Amino acid sequence: EDGLLLTFGSDGVIRGWDYELISGADSDTDSGRFEMEPLNEMVIGRNICISSMVKSSLSDSFIWFAQDSNGTIWKLDLSFSNKAPDPVCLFSFHHGPIQGLDVSKKSYLMATIALDYSVKIFDFLEKRELKTFSLKKNATTLSWAPLSVNESGCLLLIGFEDGVVRVLELYNPRRLHMLSEHSPKDDAGLRLKQAFKPHNAAVTAVAYERNGKILATGSVDCTVFFFTVEEKYNPIGFVHVPGAVQALEWSPHSHPDNRLLILCQNGHVVEVQCPDPEAREPPKTFHLSELPRRSFRFMSIKSRIKEIIKRQVIKEERKKEKEERLKESQQTDTEEEEEEEEEEELSPLYIPDSPSPLYCGFYSWPGQFWLSMFFPPLTFPPSSIESAKQNLQKNRLRQEAVLKRQEKQKKLAGLQKKYEQVLKVNQSLPEHVRLKPEVQKHVLKLLILLYIKKSVT
Repeated sequence: EDGLLLTFGSDGVIRGWDYELISGADSDTDSGRFEMEPLNEMVIGRNICISSMVKSSLSDSFIWFAQDSNGTIWKLDLSFSNKAPDPVCLFSFHHGPIQGLDVSKKSYLMATIALDYSVKIFDFLEKRELKTFSLKKNATTLSWAPLSVNESGCLLLIGFEDGVVRVLELYNPRRLHMLSEHSPKDDAGLRLKQAFKPHNAAVTAVAYERNGKILATGSVDCTVFFFTVEEKYNPIGFVHVPGAVQALEWSPHSHPDNRLLILCQNGHVVEVQCPDPEAREPPKTFHLSELPRRSFRFMSIKSRIKEIIKRQVIKEERKKEKEERLKESQQTDTEEEEEEEEEEELSPLYIPDSPSPLYCGFYSWPGQFWLSMFFPPLTFPPSSIESAKQNLQKNRLRQEAVLKRQEKQKKLAGLQKKYEQVLKVNQSLPEHVRLKPEVQKHVLKLLILLYIKKSVT
């Protein structure tokens, strides 16, 4: 606008250039490079990558809105005057996939983590972000500790991509007391209470048992680790599971037994008894091989349902086809129809080789639980409904051709009988009026030509 060309990029700087000077530039070197200085520039800040900008719809306005690929929306005054205000951050979001979200059990606070090395605390009652904390590693799961573990409701448990679990406490650095609903507008801070590394890969799930005395952590490394929850978290041991852990669910207070439901990403489910740290002797190893457990494996039956629907469609198509054939041919011989149906067998049920991944699960009644599974779009072999309809159409055309051929053969057989009758009559006639053999051949050819002409028309 007004001869000014604006550029922006991953350096967090917006520059204005003289467009007429650029369009009329003539390079004296063979490289084709022309160097010039910008007319104006605005530095938004460090670690800012502007990916797009939109000008305000107000007329005679120098206000622009810029999108930062790090999850921020900026309000910019690009008048480049001495009185222009500094860039204003309107909104701030995660710029990576959100990995976890949990709500405080006591206050109106919500914590979120994403693959952008940050954890954000929101006050959802006032609909505003309270604080953003930078992390050195990507967080992969989090849980707000229950009130039985921390009465203030400000204890966060966060698992990281390197297998580390950190216990963090949300507090107010000015007053040095826990942040609660009584002081939602005060500045907040996070301080580390404890860190431990139970896994060799990303931590995918953390869960406190119903009394808050045992903590379970699950990981991509196919293990679940148990800890006693006291002033410090002390290890009890671990169990192996047949797949990467997707979620952990403890049985509620209404159940007589305290059990843990371990959901694996590959469709396996393992149920283990809650370990008793007091009853166990001083361990030589942390592997809890003697812990009672039950294992299940679940697979999608979507293909079975689709196959049943497909068979119903084919059955209806065959029924209509049979009715049409009976009307056309006026035949009631059901034995032939049954033989035809037996010849066209349906394809066997198709079950995919890869199991269905699990999303989440929870206990309902003692000994019973519900699962949420992901059903991917199934790619069926040539036994799909469309291909089955095409096969039915081909079979119908083939059967119509067979019926026409049979009808022609019957007419030819009838013509042959009439010709034989003519020959018998010819033999019974006196010899002087009887047709000679040469004439008989011409009569037969004439009858065949008449039949062919009648069939074509």
